[in-house]
Amino acid sequence: MKISRLSVFQKIAACLGIFLATVAHAQNNLTIALARNTITPAEETFTIAVPKQLGYFKEEDISVAIITTSGSTAALQAVANGSADIAYASSTTIASAVERGIPVKAFAGITVQWPYFIGVPQGSAIKTIADLKGRRIGVISLASASYADLKANLHLAGLSEDDVTIVAVGAGARAAAALRNNEVDAVDSYSDSFTVMRQNGVTLTLLPRPAEMEKLFSVTMVTSTKMLQERPQDLVRFVRAAYKGIIYTQLYPESALALSFAEYPQLAGSSDPRSQDARNTLEAMRIALGDSIPKDNADPATWGQWLNISNERWDALLKFAYQTGQIETQLTPAQVWDGSLMPQIYPLDISDITEKR
Repeated sequence: MKISRLSVFQKIAACLGIFLATVAHAQNNLTIALARNTITPAEETFTIAVPKQLGYFKEEDISVAIITTSGSTAALQAVANGSADIAYASSTTIASAVERGIPVKAFAGITVQWPYFIGVPQGSAIKTIADLKGRRIGVISLASASYADLKANLHLAGLSEDDVTIVAVGAGARAAAALRNNEVDAVDSYSDSFTVMRQNGVTLTLLPRPAEMEKLFSVTMVTSTKMLQERPQDLVRFVRAAYKGIIYTQLYPESALALSFAEYPQLAGSSDPRSQDARNTLEAMRIALGDSIPKDNADPATWGQWLNISNERWDALLKFAYQTGQIETQLTPAQVWDGSLMPQIYPLDISDITEKR
């Protein structure tokens, strides 16, 4: 039997087309490393669960998976060794990684607020940072950002670590227990942790922090320099969908909670959306969202390029990291941050962001 040369070429072309389509699909897969070992009602809800459930990732022709890690350092290691494409990591940890020569770059913001505060029990005689002299202060751990935050606050108030007693108390319920048991007089922790403390019966007053710290920010998207060079459009597509998820959550928080429960049934309250656990999860999600949107501005139409972190803010962050001993050299924003993709991410068309019923 004779087979025409044209027929052979057509079959080869068809097979090649299928192969290339398969390769292209595989290349559009993205793995995100979270800087925590469990799913929480924080960034993973409004930047991953919500856009995934709404089909925003599918519209961008990308497929997104997540892995959990033991913290920002581990999340960055996942990016460096290729097991993740993007990490959600602390800005100061990113700076430390760059200083150590790890080939990573921050490329898109997630938070615009610094989530760390020092809280004291209601009615406490401690009213200012200076009043902490001679007191016992709880931090999450001596390797945590809360410890660095405390050191910075003490320094700006003219105090040092020798002027206080620092105690590792953990976060959330554990920190609440330390306060109830009178093991500490104050605690330095992050927004979500204070929410959990209150839900555990401990309501705190947050001390005013120095103006210098208002420029700081925390969780940031980071990728490898290789990824930035080889797959920039996949990064753009992911961030665009993630930012739309933030906007959707701001506009329709109850719907966003339902979408998050659908994606992450392990979240507290998912089995009974009317339960107190579900209400607590919604509150925690709103608190976390507050760190990712402009302060005192509820209207996404006026946010502009709110997660395009300016060099001025990066400079303030890097000075903070240097002054608190998290890096040993004064880095420049250009060494840590690459905002070249931002013009392709913004502006976002929010007119088609409507509530899913």
